[in-house]
This record gives sequence, structure tokens and C-alpha cells, in this order.
Amino acid sequence: MEEEQKKKKFPKGLIIAAVILIVFAFGCEFMSYCFNKYFLGYRIDEKNAKAEYCMKAVNTVVIETYEKKGEQIPKDKEYIVRGNGQNIEACELIAESSYSDYLRDDKKLYWAVKFRDGEPCEAWICYRPIKDDELRYYSRDEQVELYNKNVMKNSKNVLGYFNAKEGVKYFH
Repeated sequence: MEEEQKKKKFPKGLIIAAVILIVFAFGCEFMSYCFNKYFLGYRIDEKNAKAEYCMKAVNTVVIETYEKKGEQIPKDKEYIVRGNGQNIEACELIAESSYSDYLRDDKKLYWAVKFRDGEPCEAWICYRPIKDDELRYYSRDEQVELYNKNVMKNSKNVLGYFNAKEGVKYFH
């Protein structure tokens, strides 16, 4: 009978090790969450700065394209120029797909730039394709809210946004 009781008991060391491992895992997850929340503002600032850089680079490409043709950039309506990494998709404003060294060499980075009255006015960047309904104005508070929803996904789903009229607003 004593032999049956000995077989059913788990070693105390194994139970203690399992509890320590579980506490350590939850502690690491909590620390990761806190770390991501702490650097929230810096990550949003970084994404918005990348959007600004992208806007300037695409503007340079558009200007050079139209100067080569000896034409003016059309001012008749709004145009959206899209791409990822250094690739620029063909659109109404730029007739042929092209490649630009001005843009970041990051094929995972998707971007879009809106032109109004022949000038770039807004830019968006993200590490996933950007949907048409996402091409709109984003306030800083809205970006913070989106980031908070995706904090454990390392902010990959959060759009970086830059508005030419508002300029750069760093909060750190």
C-alpha cells in the first residue's frame, strides 16, 4: 500500500520548478508589456518621422519625373502614390512603376502619399499593406489608442502618419 502512495506523489522539486517557471514566464510577459507601453511615444514619433521622410522622397521622385518630361505636376485633383520599400507603383501621377534610391530599402514597409494641388499633403506608412479606408487623417490621440490595442504586436499594425500642414510634432 505504501508503494502505491509513493508512485502517485510527484516530486516536490518538480512542482517547485514548474511554479517558478510559470511565475517567471508571466513576469517576462508583464515586463514586455510594460516596456512596450513605456516606449509608446517614441515608437509613434519614429513612425511619423518615417512617414515625413517618405513624403519628401516621393515628392522628389515626382518632381524629377515631371522635370524630365518638361511638364508641370498636375494640380487638377488629388492623387495617391503608393509603394513598398523603394518600389513605386504606377498610378495616375506616375505612369510607370519605378524604383527610387531616395526611399528606404525596406520591402516590408508599405507607404502612400497624397498629392493635392501639385504638392504632397499627407503620408502614411505601415509594416503591412495600407487599405484605402485607412488613408485619412490621424490625430496623435488616435494613434496612441491604436498602439494601445496592438501593444503586444510590437506596433506593426499601427500606421505612421504625417500631415504637411501640421508639420512634425514630437512628444518626447
